[in-house]
Amino acid sequence: MKSNQKITLNSSFAFSTIIVLLIALFPIYTSWFITIFFLGFALIYTFKKNKSKSSKLIAIISYPLFVVAFVYSIINSM
Repeated sequence: MKSNQKITLNSSFAFSTIIVLLIALFPIYTSWFITIFFLGFALIYTFKKNKSKSSKLIAIISYPLFVVAFVYSIINSM
């Protein structure tokens, strides 16, 4: 495994773990944490060097999911 892939894997794992812990601690903000989760994954895989097809696909899929989660969070908070 290349060092760049290992850094991306470790940052994705750490980010996912933090989001899960935040959801467990503050369940009323779950929709906002999910929004941050999708944005984080989109940014992690967008700025990854030497992108593979799967990394590009994760980045492409994460942005629409972020938009949907963001709109849902805004509507849900009104």
